Amino acid sequence: MPGDHSADDLIDFLTHAGERGLMPAATAQALAVATRNVFSVLDESERAALPLEDMDGVIRRFNNKRARDFNPTSLKEYGRRVRRAVEIYLGWKNDPANFSVKTRVTSSGRTDRPHGRQGESSSVREPTDNVQWSSMASASGYQTAFPVRPGHVVAISNIPHDLSAAEAERLASFIRLLAPG
Repeated sequence: MPGDHSADDLIDFLTHAGERGLMPAATAQALAVATRNVFSVLDESERAALPLEDMDGVIRRFNNKRARDFNPTSLKEYGRRVRRAVEIYLGWKNDPANFSVKTRVTSSGRTDRPHGRQGESSSVREPTDNVQWSSMASASGYQTAFPVRPGHVVAISNIPHDLSAAEAERLASFIRLLAPG
């Protein structure tokens, strides 16, 4: 049913699912970051009525527009995550009472990730770019998620639409205070 699903609904669901334990919080966060990034290419009407039947087209637009910002592996991973987010969201919308998310774990306790821990889920990998960000505008300001390093995403919300350079520098100075040494 085109028009029944908005970008905000999907992202709100991912936040809800992570907070309520419907899926691992790290998985929900990774899916939300990718979704925000990919959906940044949509105009207001497309965000209000997601073109779910053409997610491949949306992902292709993102790849074309942001190809210089991400390496090819990250672009593919973002596309995979957005498809997965839409699939999970639609599963929840269609049958919330029987909703569950399948996550992969290795049967031997070993993981293919070089720095993985025993029994750790292998369904989420951070994209490999050093600097990636996503943002989404709302009436109250921007929301941004920035992967600082694998496994650590910093989320900032309510950034004013008219943030001045002086305010941004003040915010950056505050963040520098948080780093020891």
